[in-house]
Amino acid sequence: MTSKDSIIASFLQKLLRTSAALPRHFKILGLVTLDFLLLTSSLLLSFAIRFEPSTIQPGISQFDQGVGSWLVLHWVAIGLTGLYRPILRYAGPELVWMVCRGVLIGSGGFIILDWLVNTVLLPRSIVVMAPIFGVLSLVGLRLSIRWLIRIHLLDVPLLERRVVAIYGAGAAGIQLYDSLQYQRNYQVKIFVEDDPTLQGRQLRGLAVHSPADLAGLCESLDLHSIFLALPNATYQRRREVLKQLRPLHLRVKILPTLDQLLEGKNAVGALQEVQIADLLGRDEIPPDSLLMQKDLESKTVLLTGAGGSIGSELCREILRHQPRKLILLEQHEHALYQIERVLRPQLMGIELLPCLSSILETTRLAKLMKEHQVQTVYHAAAYKHVPLVEVNPLEGLRNNVLGTKSLLEACQSHLPQSFVLVSTDKAVRPTNVMGSSKRMAELLVQDASRRWPECRWTTVRFGNVLDSSGSVIPLFREQLNSGKSLTVTHPEVTRYFMSIGEAVRLVIQAGAMAQGGEVFLLDMGHPVKIAELARHMIELSGYVPERDVPIQFTGLRPGEKLYEELLIEPEQAEKTVHPRIFRSHEPLPETITIQAEIGVLKKAIAENDLETALGVMRRLVPEYGPVEQTQLLQAGPVLSQSVSSKLMN
Repeated sequence: MTSKDSIIASFLQKLLRTSAALPRHFKILGLVTLDFLLLTSSLLLSFAIRFEPSTIQPGISQFDQGVGSWLVLHWVAIGLTGLYRPILRYAGPELVWMVCRGVLIGSGGFIILDWLVNTVLLPRSIVVMAPIFGVLSLVGLRLSIRWLIRIHLLDVPLLERRVVAIYGAGAAGIQLYDSLQYQRNYQVKIFVEDDPTLQGRQLRGLAVHSPADLAGLCESLDLHSIFLALPNATYQRRREVLKQLRPLHLRVKILPTLDQLLEGKNAVGALQEVQIADLLGRDEIPPDSLLMQKDLESKTVLLTGAGGSIGSELCREILRHQPRKLILLEQHEHALYQIERVLRPQLMGIELLPCLSSILETTRLAKLMKEHQVQTVYHAAAYKHVPLVEVNPLEGLRNNVLGTKSLLEACQSHLPQSFVLVSTDKAVRPTNVMGSSKRMAELLVQDASRRWPECRWTTVRFGNVLDSSGSVIPLFREQLNSGKSLTVTHPEVTRYFMSIGEAVRLVIQAGAMAQGGEVFLLDMGHPVKIAELARHMIELSGYVPERDVPIQFTGLRPGEKLYEELLIEPEQAEKTVHPRIFRSHEPLPETITIQAEIGVLKKAIAENDLETALGVMRRLVPEYGPVEQTQLLQAGPVLSQSVSSKLMN
């Protein structure tokens, strides 16, 4: 570009910026003036076509009343039809219809006027031609203004924009493309589509390619990212697509699913990073509405640990089923404040009672149970972080075991209809204090069923939930964002994962089908190798494992296992009416033994006697003990072949 051209371009850009900064009423006035000039030009052009050059001026003079009437009617019509309301930089195809509507109304008004005055105001050919020229000129003006603003004011130079592809040539892909036209950072070059009937065609002027072409296109187009526009796709389909994209090392972003939109977690058209549910999630079996409502609808519900990951999701799910009252029990002030603030707008006539208290306060809990006539209890309060409980064993036992005992005693002041303990797969053959304490809590609930059969006491046991507090997944995301190595404890460590939403819905349904004393376990799907999960997250963030982001193995922490299990006695698993919920009757000591040992534990904790407390734990949970990790590595999860196939289908 020459120096003179550069000066002109700079002047024009400055002029555009000055014009764009003017108050809106000045912009509208300028547009109205231009429209009047264009309508006048359209009419003059029609006269030029209709008359010989030498007769144009006499012709206009002859039809001066018609000229004035035509201009006024059209000018007023396009104003009354709202043509000056849209913001031009964001206007779409509706702009053409608005112009056509205004011109048609003006032309219709002129024809009626012509008929009423019973004289020829304008030649018929001009009445036909002038509106056509008017539509073309008015639309052209607005498209030119939009182009000038978007190209010279909003856009960054093409060389600085990241080249991206859109995976999905359906309605969602088109909407995403249109929204990206207003983004300053991206330049969409291609669409990618699985449907063979769309491949090789064009969409919005861009070629639609097969996924098989992506490897070659990455280099030729210098693709930076790929955006998945598949909001209706199942989790299985999303995983298949992500698996295809992994070797390309492109940064992947995804449109939210319909579930996420309905839950209000994402805005329509908002791109998000690859979520862990996209890698590990599965398509949920629709919940049984009768089971979901049985213990919730028009009931008074008490939820302990309401501010935690599981507790807060339980709150949301409970409110969807219209309980009469929901009591939130939480000892962490900020967590209780946050969950109450989130839930208040969703109440719709439901009474919400936030209660700042510990589950160890038996008298307070008993008063709550009796005063509010609680009918359903979900006990989700617990210390769950294995390494922290391992170095604070007495506090872990106090909260998880004595806290459960305190809650069960409080229930004697007013027996609820249903009591559900939220447990963990770490309670099975535990190698840590946390898992052992949760197994002891399970024993207390089983014993309560034996002592007070009027209530349905039950336990629901499951593995890790996606993106819960303390989960490895938020840690990986934080490490990626800060440019650090991803830390994994062991190359062979595996865990079960489930989405938090599916987990709480299964917990509610399991509690509803309880008869008393059972331990329900949830089908967690297939176990996931954590090191492989780390590689997935690295690759789908646009990096190469080890080269760009190293994976560092830190060694198993105290109390950790390579594998988790779901059953103490695998052969005792029974199917239920729900294909992802299984029932088991776990071994249970005599009541007198449990109560005596819990008495000793309470005294030991009060006296800070760790050795005695651990002795009680070993006697009540005889399967507890450090496990040789090499043995676990060779053996894998301890599940019989029949039960393994049932739980991992």
